[in-house]
Amino acid sequence: MKLSIIVPVYNVEPYIEQCLESIHSQIFKDFECIMIDDGSTDKSGDICKVYADRDSRFHFIRQQNKGVNFARDTALHQATGEYVGFVDADDYIDKTMFSELMGSALENKADIVICNWWEIGENFCKPFMHYNVNGSIAKELAMLNLASDNISSHLWNKIFKRHLLYGAELLFTAKNMGDYSWMHYIFHKAVNFFYVDKKLYFYRYRVDSIIHNTNLTKMVQRYAIAKERRDFYELYYPQMLVFANVGAFKQAWNLCKNYACPLASGEKETYLEADSFIKEFANEYINVLKVGKKERISLWLYIHFNKGVRMWKSLRKKIVFLH
Repeated sequence: MKLSIIVPVYNVEPYIEQCLESIHSQIFKDFECIMIDDGSTDKSGDICKVYADRDSRFHFIRQQNKGVNFARDTALHQATGEYVGFVDADDYIDKTMFSELMGSALENKADIVICNWWEIGENFCKPFMHYNVNGSIAKELAMLNLASDNISSHLWNKIFKRHLLYGAELLFTAKNMGDYSWMHYIFHKAVNFFYVDKKLYFYRYRVDSIIHNTNLTKMVQRYAIAKERRDFYELYYPQMLVFANVGAFKQAWNLCKNYACPLASGEKETYLEADSFIKEFANEYINVLKVGKKERISLWLYIHFNKGVRMWKSLRKKIVFLH
């Protein structure tokens, strides 16, 4: 078996058939599709079972609800493919996606192959490209572009040599922060990278999706993970630290400018750390990204009038004429 495709499933009845049909219709045929129903309460699991009954390449597993990362972990332990790909159950893929990625992987002996994607919603479909290149990428360049977000941290627009996803430090955990939590570890273990400059994945933007949840606790978690990635780069790739600092700064700034209600004690500690990080790295952030006047003024107001989001928003309105 050349490829294992992992599909975590949870309450996606309106979308799951389109997702599975796009996998079933792949030009590349040498795959298994492992569908993990993570305790759905709708008919998602029943639809998965139909595909498992009619095509021996589709395998259906049902488990109690534990979260998407545990679902991926369960599927990974069942995978037999040389490579592993991921498709979210509310998305779908171009019929050539895995023929393009697997063809590039086998021809170039790549450990990781990456592509671009479309972002779709109820009334839009727009191209989304993080990295405009087609061909092999040196490892240092791949790590640099991951740190600066020119290469995304998503699992679903990539295929991986299966061995990269094993190891106690890499197994998917209960962290509910998705792919960003571990992509730098996976890249660190890889040697050969290849980028396919084609939009082959259709990512569905859903307001109710877990990754679009903007509550304060999630912001605290996102900053903590970005800081963990920053510390990783400081240890293994110190020459790229400035780019990892920018990634951590974005999450710190997102947390602090939206701070508007009391936090639990552990979250308050993380918030205060993020606040210090902003004040230490604001100039570096501005210089590296060459941010515009509006954001520079917003940062200045936050640093000099640090009294929470209400004060920040109030002062920001007074300088609207400068935008």
